[in-house]
Amino acid sequence: MKHNIEKNSICIADAEVLIKRYKVRGTGKAKSTIETTIPKEAFDREMRRLGLSPKEAIGRILAVWRYNDFQGLHLCFELREKNI
Repeated sequence: MKHNIEKNSICIADAEVLIKRYKVRGTGKAKSTIETTIPKEAFDREMRRLGLSPKEAIGRILAVWRYNDFQGLHLCFELREKNI
């Protein structure tokens, strides 16, 4: 996987990554938000990397989507402060 933030492009070789497909669903007033599922394995990997238990991870890990004029979305995880 190659990232080139300056050019706002992300090139992913499908042969080098795991691929999972999930349905999307509309939520909120007039279905103004679209939700989907992420692979549990991706969340578990972040949980282990950060040294958090499953209970701690659910409350502290944020999923952060980045998007611009490149095709698709880029998902990463950030750790939220405890008191937030």
